[in-house]
Amino acid sequence: MWFVKLLYLALVAGLAVFSVLYIDSLALIMLICALAVPVFMKLCLLWVKLTCEASLNCKAASCTVHESIPVSVIVENHCPLFFPKVYAQISVCHAFSDTPEKTKFRFPLHSRNSARLTFYIRPECCGAVKVRIEYLHILDYFHLFYTKMKKINDEIEILVLPKKLHLSVSETAGAVYSPESSRYAPDRPGDDPSEIFNIREYHPGDAVSRIHWKLSSKSDMLFIKEFGYPIAKQVLILAEYLPGTVSGELEKMQEAQAFLTLIYSLAVRLADADLTAVLAWHSGGRLTFQTLKSRDDLPEIFRELYHALHDMSLDAEDLREIFAGQQYSSVTLITNDAQAAMLPVLERQTEAEQKNLVILHDRNLSFPSDSVSVRTVLPEQLAESIAGLVI
Repeated sequence: MWFVKLLYLALVAGLAVFSVLYIDSLALIMLICALAVPVFMKLCLLWVKLTCEASLNCKAASCTVHESIPVSVIVENHCPLFFPKVYAQISVCHAFSDTPEKTKFRFPLHSRNSARLTFYIRPECCGAVKVRIEYLHILDYFHLFYTKMKKINDEIEILVLPKKLHLSVSETAGAVYSPESSRYAPDRPGDDPSEIFNIREYHPGDAVSRIHWKLSSKSDMLFIKEFGYPIAKQVLILAEYLPGTVSGELEKMQEAQAFLTLIYSLAVRLADADLTAVLAWHSGGRLTFQTLKSRDDLPEIFRELYHALHDMSLDAEDLREIFAGQQYSSVTLITNDAQAAMLPVLERQTEAEQKNLVILHDRNLSFPSDSVSVRTVLPEQLAESIAGLVI
């Protein structure tokens, strides 16, 4: 553009000399026209700046690793002027990377029309990918000036979910007391699941199948039979990721991907088995609990989990708050901390039939424990290392 401006200045200087040397008015008219060109171009660019809009669009809010997803840049031109050159730069940045990938485009902008540029993103690792319009410049006809286009939606975030691993885990952990469950224990206070342990008045919403018809027929009221205490399988997954344990951007990205892939695969396994699970982590000074009931809950849960990774911390006090007054069928702590500092808390202060400590590390570690199942998961052998885990 500087070269064009130099040529223009040379042209104006030549026309000025020409108008001085020649008496004819044609030379003066040409000089006036040349001087008026920049003013006209500026007005045109101001017009298009006030009437044009640009936005990013992506139909899919999430995708999986190595899946191509289309992203479109849409430019709306509402003015009757045509501009032959528009330059755009788009940056794509992964949540675990500080170096964005930048792509440049050049396209024409037709009068009273829209331009759609579609490109594909194929994430190589899971996480949150941010796509941003760095700039959109419209050049005038002579390339003397440019203006920035108004951007309505200049940044979008695409959730990249891991690829599910086929985990061979055992679901043998028993159910525990749960007031919200409609299932009753067959062994307390007796061993017969049909044994009536309590009779109470009917309340709206009670199951009709549990009405004690014989007793109700002798009274003006309806009575309900209760068979034991309500139980349900309660599964808790704790996430602890410490970014400072690994140095190097690539190593951090690989470890974070292995960490998230393991949690995601376990969550999908629980959702497919119709087991209600709770995912918990500590980030930003607060504890977060997310209840997973089906696969539909996974995208939103993992979006929060991705953003919490950079500020995640879990200590003994947090675990005491999580376990206070709670019973679980199984508790699984997944961490990349090779020191296993949470092992004593899991051993002594956790009420669960099954306790698991899964340590993500590049070498096998040994932490003997009588009450906690401790295992090291190698990042390159996730499915094999987790086989046999009891939940």
